[in-house]
Amino acid sequence: MPFDPDYCEHRCPICTRARKGNRLAKFLQMIEMVFTFGGCPWGRARQRKYGVRPSELSPEQETEQAEETD
Repeated sequence: MPFDPDYCEHRCPICTRARKGNRLAKFLQMIEMVFTFGGCPWGRARQRKYGVRPSELSPEQETEQAEETD
């Protein structure tokens, strides 16, 4: 069963908040990544598609964030 990497990228309540800096979400994500050896199936699919771990910003998100700060 294929998992949608865009779920982790845009809709996951833990991962999206953790990448935005929410401390509680970062803590929960860290626990999840330790116990599942790399994240949930959606996070691992995201890593295959974008080449970044569930806790890291994708190149697309980094570009958007840089544009917001300018």
